[in-house]
This record gives sequence, structure tokens and C-alpha cells, in this order.
Amino acid sequence: MEAVRVAFRMRWHDGNSRGWRHPVFRWLAYSVMLIGLWVGLSGTLKGEFLTGGIISVVVVLFVKEAIFHPSNLLGFERPPARFSWLVGTMFRLAIYFPLLLWEIAVANVHVARLVLDPRMPINPSLVEFESPLRTEASNALLANSITLTPGTVTVDMSAHRFIIHCISEASRQGIQDGALLKHVARVFDEKIEAPEVRDVTSAEEVAW
Repeated sequence: MEAVRVAFRMRWHDGNSRGWRHPVFRWLAYSVMLIGLWVGLSGTLKGEFLTGGIISVVVVLFVKEAIFHPSNLLGFERPPARFSWLVGTMFRLAIYFPLLLWEIAVANVHVARLVLDPRMPINPSLVEFESPLRTEASNALLANSITLTPGTVTVDMSAHRFIIHCISEASRQGIQDGALLKHVARVFDEKIEAPEVRDVTSAEEVAW
């Protein structure tokens, strides 16, 4: 309990917690979103359901603040604290999801052809690259987007280093082209250069 209390005190008095990153705003925003999700999934406004939802939200927020608070210990930068940046990012994120769905649909067709057509070559490979994305959120979005796209799986994301399993040469080419990487960079308004994609050829290269 002492460790949790210290962690909360450090987060509350963190000089970098300004703008939308301030604890009061974050707690209010998360509370509204989570309670809205609870009501939407339960489909009722009865007192016992709302009480259970509020208790669950409080527990989730305490756990999130104590464990999953963003950190720059791994070299990640903090995103801008401006509300204008947050609004712009949410708008760009709404545009990103249809683009991601398109990439998923295209990859689904490719994987289906690999499964159904014996002439299609399956050439799995393991590749790695250093992500040029600066924030923890942008790297997490990229890692999950790669995994959601059929044919590629994020095997590991350690700080900025990504290890990706590709099912075919076309899937590997998609990682080299960096389409998802560029889309994610635009969401978070980050200026990047395409990284070098290298083959992982030994087990020693997988471990840090």
C-alpha cells in the first residue's frame, strides 16, 4: 500500500502533468468513457448496475494509475499537453481506423489465397527494426495494428525495437514499405523516416 501511495503522490505532483495530462482531467475523462461503456453494455440504468459500474471504474482507474502510467524510462517521449493536440489526435485516430480496416481486408485476401492456392509461396520470416515513433502510445498502436493485420504478428516490442513474424514475402514487403508506420505517425503528428528492416537469423538476436 505504501508503494501505491507514493506512486499516486508522484503522479499527482508531476510537473509534466499539465493540460490534458493533468490527473483531474484524465480521471474525469476515463470515468465518463468507462461508465458510458458500462451503461452501453449493460443496457440499463438501474441503481444496482450503476453502483457496480462505478465501483468497477474506480478499481480500474486505481490499477491503471498505479501500474500503467506512461513512463520515459524506456526512452519514450511524453506527448504534448495541449488540448488542441489531443483533439487533433482523436480526429486523426478516427480517420486511421478505416485505413486500418482496409489494410486488414487486403491482408485477409492475401492470406486466404495462400491457404487456398497451393501455388502461392509461403515463406515465413522473422524481421526486426527500430521504430522511429517517439511516444509509448504510438508504438503500442503500431504493435497492435501489425498483429491485427493477417500475415504479420508482433512477436516482441521492447522499447523501440520491434520483432515481427511475416508469413510470406508480400507480408514482409508490407513491413518494409511501412504503410501502417506512416499512418500511425500521422495520427500522433510525428515526423519520421522509414527504418531499416533486418532479418533475424538466430535465436540470440531475439533476446536482449
